[in-house]
Amino acid sequence: MATSYADSAQAREWDRKMDACGRPKATPAQGPFHDYEAAASERSQAQVNNAVRELAERKALAMRINAAVDQMAVFWNLKGKPE
Repeated sequence: MATSYADSAQAREWDRKMDACGRPKATPAQGPFHDYEAAASERSQAQVNNAVRELAERKALAMRINAAVDQMAVFWNLKGKPE
């Protein structure tokens, strides 16, 4: 426990020295606050995009399955050949 305290104290001291030396800490580009509304909007938009993509994939899968079933029916003479 003493080691973790010493490490954090040393880190704080090092940060203080670096700031005093004229090398300020880099500030985040977005600022210190998190925009929860924008994050929620991005998540909801991502969910909508995923739902649209899944619907398109299911439609494409259904078309491929129907084509395969039709080919099997033609092969086994259960359905006439397509014209």
